[in-house]
Amino acid sequence: MGQKQEIRLVPYEMLSPGFEAVFTGEKSSSPVEKTEINTTLTTDEAGHVLRKWSVFTWTFPGQEKDWDDEITHLNEMQAKLGPLDDNTRQIRAHIASLVPCDSGLPVTVDELLNAIGRGRLDEPSFRNGCWCPGMWWELKTSQPHHIESMNTIHTMLTGYLEGKPRTDFIKGFPHAEGFINHTYEWLGPASKLTELQRLMMDRMLLIVDYFTKTSDTIPCTSWLDSTRLQEGERAVKNLFEEGGQGADLDTQISEKAGLPKIHPRWNPKFEETLQNLEDPDKKELYKTCSAIASGVHTLSDCHHNTFRNIEAWIHGIGTGRLDIPTRKSGAERQRLGHLLFGYVLGLDKWLLGSPMPFFLMDLGHKDLGFNPRNEVLRVYAYLGDERTPVKEWLAACLWHNLSYNIIDIINPCGLVRHKGLLEHATQVGISWRAWMDSVK
Repeated sequence: MGQKQEIRLVPYEMLSPGFEAVFTGEKSSSPVEKTEINTTLTTDEAGHVLRKWSVFTWTFPGQEKDWDDEITHLNEMQAKLGPLDDNTRQIRAHIASLVPCDSGLPVTVDELLNAIGRGRLDEPSFRNGCWCPGMWWELKTSQPHHIESMNTIHTMLTGYLEGKPRTDFIKGFPHAEGFINHTYEWLGPASKLTELQRLMMDRMLLIVDYFTKTSDTIPCTSWLDSTRLQEGERAVKNLFEEGGQGADLDTQISEKAGLPKIHPRWNPKFEETLQNLEDPDKKELYKTCSAIASGVHTLSDCHHNTFRNIEAWIHGIGTGRLDIPTRKSGAERQRLGHLLFGYVLGLDKWLLGSPMPFFLMDLGHKDLGFNPRNEVLRVYAYLGDERTPVKEWLAACLWHNLSYNIIDIINPCGLVRHKGLLEHATQVGISWRAWMDSVK
């Protein structure tokens, strides 16, 4: 490949519904046809290299053959619109990059609703997920002070291991006093840490140290920058794969603790190993070791639970129990479920053309166990009264993303993850998908 040019959109007529593509700015003297992660690189007749990806999140190259009737209907809506302008294509691509487990929810949803209502996405826009974000425009973070906070944690933990008193850190980082106090209370004096606890601290600090240097919450100049990807691959191998520092520490920890091989929680062998442990204390210890060995979904510090995960690791190392008694279990899952339900419900009723006052009055007679009014208000306020085929299609695409967003079948991060909530909604007579059922 040779000469570099500016990244730009390919002509719309080169696309089929459900896909987006950009020219990479490179030319090739020979045809190109290869897959890079979730994108496909090809060349046009003039040798310009283009990168194509699906705007249905988590559809990898070749998986479009498995698209269901709902995606087919959305693609048919797109086909009827004729050529789309660049603003509309940008909004659609930004809908696709949104992932609900990202730490920016719900501001990232509000930004998209506002863009659909106005017909234009503000730049820089929020980095809202990990599915081809900002492929031809500038992004910004929704998480100010993220790396700064990670550095504070790293500095405090390494200083703690050196025997520095908590007062030194409270003086230097007064905003982190609660976290500092909890850490010192759970771990106790550093001089009294066991060899096992120190090994576990070393294992945790490998991951925290990586997060002090780079972050998925901070937009980079190119999501598929080869240098950055290579650095990430090296880090994953070192921290989570056999032969790396992480696996070596896991082996030392399991031998010292008399535990079976430590598997990260995404490994199918984790649950089997955990259930075979009869000693309750060893079972709890294994949970902590496996949680640390999992990282934050490896190195996805853009996940909304990043800092809570680190706090839980510290608690587990100090007390032998991963779960923190003063934290309400499932609070984040509940928060996200309620948010997603409110947005999806609002989009569904807006697409149906239901006037909001009557819909909200009817909703007041249903006992959901929470009130989705805030999210419904945002949907109607941002989308407004004016209805166009383009706006309806974009709203429907956002509805679909927030509803499903299936990272994998076992672990979706869209609304369908919250089965209990949806079952209860059905029982009290509230449908979140009446529009789709009416048009399929």
